[in-house]
Amino acid sequence: MMRKLEFLFLLLLAVPAMAQTPAPEDLVRGVARISLMDGEVSVRRGDSGEWVAGVINAPLMTDDRIATGQNSRAEVQFDAANILRIGGNAEIHLALLENGKYHIEIPRGTVTFRTLRQSRADIELNTPSVSARPSMAGTTRITVTEANESEITARTGDVEVFTPQGTQWIYAGQTMMARGSASDPEFQMADAIPEDDWDRWNASRDRAEESNNSAQYVPPGVYGTGDLDAAGTWIYVAPYGYVWRPAGVAVGWAPYRNGRWVWINWYGWTWVSYDSWGWAPYHYGRWFFDARWGWAWYPGGLGVQAYWSPALVGFFGWGGGVGVGVGVGFGFGNIGWVPLAPYEAFHPWWGAAYAGGLNRGVSITNANVTTLYRNARVANGISGMAAGDFTAGRFGNIQRVSGAQVQSAGLVNGRLPLNPGIASRRFSDRAVASTPRASTNTQFYSRSGAGNRPAANAPAPSGYHRFGEPGTTSQSNRSAQAGQRPGSLQRFGEPGSGQKPPATQGGWRSFGTPGSSAGGRQPYNPPQNRPSGSGAGREAPQRPAPARTSHPAPKGGSGRR
Repeated sequence: MMRKLEFLFLLLLAVPAMAQTPAPEDLVRGVARISLMDGEVSVRRGDSGEWVAGVINAPLMTDDRIATGQNSRAEVQFDAANILRIGGNAEIHLALLENGKYHIEIPRGTVTFRTLRQSRADIELNTPSVSARPSMAGTTRITVTEANESEITARTGDVEVFTPQGTQWIYAGQTMMARGSASDPEFQMADAIPEDDWDRWNASRDRAEESNNSAQYVPPGVYGTGDLDAAGTWIYVAPYGYVWRPAGVAVGWAPYRNGRWVWINWYGWTWVSYDSWGWAPYHYGRWFFDARWGWAWYPGGLGVQAYWSPALVGFFGWGGGVGVGVGVGFGFGNIGWVPLAPYEAFHPWWGAAYAGGLNRGVSITNANVTTLYRNARVANGISGMAAGDFTAGRFGNIQRVSGAQVQSAGLVNGRLPLNPGIASRRFSDRAVASTPRASTNTQFYSRSGAGNRPAANAPAPSGYHRFGEPGTTSQSNRSAQAGQRPGSLQRFGEPGSGQKPPATQGGWRSFGTPGSSAGGRQPYNPPQNRPSGSGAGREAPQRPAPARTSHPAPKGGSGRR
């Protein structure tokens, strides 16, 4: 009885700390992760401009670039609903990564953007010619060729394409080819390109994500839980409810030990786990030790919004020597950390309050770590290393620390007074296999002020056109075109078949040509007899494929590592 009363008392005291709402500046920022790699994947850090080797669970932020080698693949997860998959010899640029706002530039290669379920995220997929916005749950495939042509296919769901002159809808089962500069692009509509190995691999990844059993146990805002199903089990432990425990970990394993601390912009020291499942359990929730089950992860209350953190630990320093704390009245040669247990107070070390000089926002007090943190009383709960190894990126030297060593330590409440070294910005000890070549595509169009979709019928385009001309495709006129071949690729203004084709049949077409509705904004004419919010249930007309440049499917395996 006394134990339950003690727990309830601690719960009442600490709930505000556990459910702490981030500062407004933190809420704006978004953090994605590399959720899958196969082959050579490199990241160009937006804050340093350095190319580093990619790893699973590497955090990604605005202005980062991801490049893949030949026969390689990668997957970037933005939240619980939105995923980008990158084919071989491709590159993407995270032009804007904010909370619920993802603007991605595609200089070259093939990517597929997958929205697994309805999402409020503002998504832009920008090519050198146009900007595409998936309008609902679905799958959008984009290829950007070396000739700067863009091929956009709506496998499921509809896609709205934006240019300065106007817009055009791509319905599920259609492909748009676009070419030209972002200031005056041209396009052609056709039936969707045939599915290939790339599409089949994407479908297999979708099935894995859709079968995610762990999602039901975590609060809103938590993502990256698909990796937990195969790596552990969910068990009920009072008073927390369902918690997750990893399977197959080594004897003496403890959280926040198999990985490294990496410095990223704004958030500072961030834990990058080498555990394949190590995203959600290290950036949300808390860890605790149970005598029956060992270490277990508590994701937080199901009804409480969760927010991303670079890590959830308590930092401290101990031992003599020149190291942490120089210049602020403390000096210790070792840095240690302990996983926070449920409901323990959390002291963030990032954000505007700690930006600037090394000593800004630093607060260090003498304390006995084992009396402050419950996990510090667990035999293997404390991890530490020499301060010099920490800043030099030598994380193969993480050691288990005993409670006796830290009876008198400097508890860090706020910024950790450690300057990041060159190695602190790398996600692993691996060097980049080869520096990805610079892309020739450096100019992209980004839409602004999208507004609402008007609803009206319009004739269907079938050749190359300028954006903004009448011609959004409806279900009825698509069916009427069955068996008709759209106009082949040709130079603008060239006659076709001995005469100039009509505006809606063949030839290049431009956005914004006089006669378009809504000032160049094409109306949205949803296909009939299709469930709302899905690309399913809509049959594409059977007609010959248009003449087009062949793009081989991106190659590479689908295994995790």
